[in-house]
Amino acid sequence: MSPKVLIITGMHRSGTSVITQWLRRCGLPVGERLEPAGIGNADGHFEDADFLEIHQQFLKARKIPSSGFTSSPFRSLTPLEKEPLVSLLVEKNDQHEQWGWKEPRTCLFLDVYKELIPSAFYLVVVRDYKATVNSMLQREYATHSRKLRSKKGLSKLKWLLFKNKSRQQLSRKYAGEYLEIWIHYYECIMTHILSLPPEKYMFIRFTFLVGNDKRVFSCLKDEWQFSLDYSPFASVFKQSLLSEVEDIEQYIRNKTLLEKAKKIDRLIAQMLDE
Repeated sequence: MSPKVLIITGMHRSGTSVITQWLRRCGLPVGERLEPAGIGNADGHFEDADFLEIHQQFLKARKIPSSGFTSSPFRSLTPLEKEPLVSLLVEKNDQHEQWGWKEPRTCLFLDVYKELIPSAFYLVVVRDYKATVNSMLQREYATHSRKLRSKKGLSKLKWLLFKNKSRQQLSRKYAGEYLEIWIHYYECIMTHILSLPPEKYMFIRFTFLVGNDKRVFSCLKDEWQFSLDYSPFASVFKQSLLSEVEDIEQYIRNKTLLEKAKKIDRLIAQMLDE
């Protein structure tokens, strides 16, 4: 019998880290080498470095940022490129009877994983465009602020006096780009998921687990037959780490993007298993 595989699917800043942390506590192997904590993820990213590194190689070969921040389709993987990925999957299957992984760039290669792991299950973690873009902007601002705080003299004084203005400038610069990325990721997710049998996927928001973790756990254990031991989601969830959701629409020049994002949000709402 083939090992059971759970692909924790979701774009950046969607709550996949905390859900993967929870699943790990429930006993699901999610990688031997996990990415450490960083800005925006104080408890760790819980990304499998094996998948992260191979995805970054694919992106680099296509001249796409290693962050995976892209809003455009790119050329498919060649048979030669798939070989190290096949080897990685064989290695994971040899090591575990059940396993899973989280790595946001996976969303850009879902067609490949459908081909290579046709029996996989998908836990799709979704977050609306306003909250996601806000979180992406917050991380950008935190990175920018850390650099300026480390400076001395006039540079630091300038940051202290104009940090609110600086945040608005960053929002004007990046909000439209981040929204385009959100749209592209969800188009990739929806195209893939809608080609699968309904029993192969579940759509959830990470906040839903705060009071409904046993319901999701039951699906994983009883319906999908993963061998897990229940651990409360509350043990890993920290409300204080959520950034405040601000109005981003004022920073979006292309209003067509907003209409497209709202349409995707409505489709997500129909897909939620809540």
